[in-house]
Amino acid sequence: MGDISNEEMVNIANGFLLAAPPGEFMEVVTDVRALLPNESMLNATAHATFREYNTEQMIQVSSPGHKHQVLITKHGEVGENNYIDPKGKQVLVFDHIKQEVTSSRPIAGELEGDLEPVRAAFEQEAQRYADEHYAPNGTVTVYAKKEGGQNVIVVAISSSKFNPHNFWNGRWRALWTISFKPGGQANLQGSLKVNVHYYEDGNVQLNTQTTKNATVPAAADPAAFAREVLKAISKVETTFHQSLDTSYNTMGDTTFKALRRALPITKNKIEWGRIRTYRMGQEIGK
Repeated sequence: MGDISNEEMVNIANGFLLAAPPGEFMEVVTDVRALLPNESMLNATAHATFREYNTEQMIQVSSPGHKHQVLITKHGEVGENNYIDPKGKQVLVFDHIKQEVTSSRPIAGELEGDLEPVRAAFEQEAQRYADEHYAPNGTVTVYAKKEGGQNVIVVAISSSKFNPHNFWNGRWRALWTISFKPGGQANLQGSLKVNVHYYEDGNVQLNTQTTKNATVPAAADPAAFAREVLKAISKVETTFHQSLDTSYNTMGDTTFKALRRALPITKNKIEWGRIRTYRMGQEIGK
C-alpha cells in the first residue's frame, strides 16, 4: 500500500463502510480500522460517512416518549443531526456515531401546515399497510413538502431483521414520492431496495434494487386519496416481491448450474459404491 496516498486509503475504507450489510456496520468499522496503518485516519470523515450510511439505510429508532418508531432519513433532516418525527410532533437529535437518539424537542414550524391533513391521512393508511405486510419489523415515516409548484408526500418504509446467531441479516427499504396538485393526477415514483447477507461457512449477499412508477387520481378527500395511493403501492411491491420469489426458486435450475457442472465432464455419474468396491479389492490383493 506504499504507492497509495492516505486520502486514497480513506476513500477506499469509506467505500467498504458504506457497503456494510444491514446490522453489521460497526463490525465492518472495526475490521476496516484494523486494516489501516493508523486507526485515526477515519476520524476526519467518520461523521459524514456514518451520516450517509444511517440515512441511506433509513435506520429505525424509538421515538422518545412514544411507542412508535421513526426513520432517520434525508427527507426528515431539518438541521445538522436533527430529524423530524412527524407522528410524534417532535424533532430528534441523533448521534450518527453512536447510532442513537440523544435528545428531542417539540416541532417549531417544521411541518407544512396546510398539507398536514393529507400527510396524516397517508401516515394512517401507510401504517395500516405496513402492519399488514411488514409487521413486526417494519417502520413507516411520512413527510410532506412543497416542491416545484407541487405538493409532495414522501412515504418511507424500512423493515429490518437481524439474526446473527444464525448468521444472517437483512433489510427491505421502500421510498415512495407522490407529487400532485389537487384535482389532477398524482405521480408515484418508488425506489425498492433489498439487502440480505448470509455468512455461515461462506459469504453470500442478495443486493437488489429497482425503481417503479405509477399514477392515480388525486382525490379531494385525503383519506380516499391515501387509500388509492397505498393500493397502487401494494400492487407494485407485491409484484416485485413475487418476481424475487420466482427468480430464486428457479435459480437452482439455471444460474447455479451455470456456475458448477451437475455431472463430470464425461457426462456420467460417478458410481462411488463401485469405486469403493474396487479399492477394497485392491487392499485385499496387497
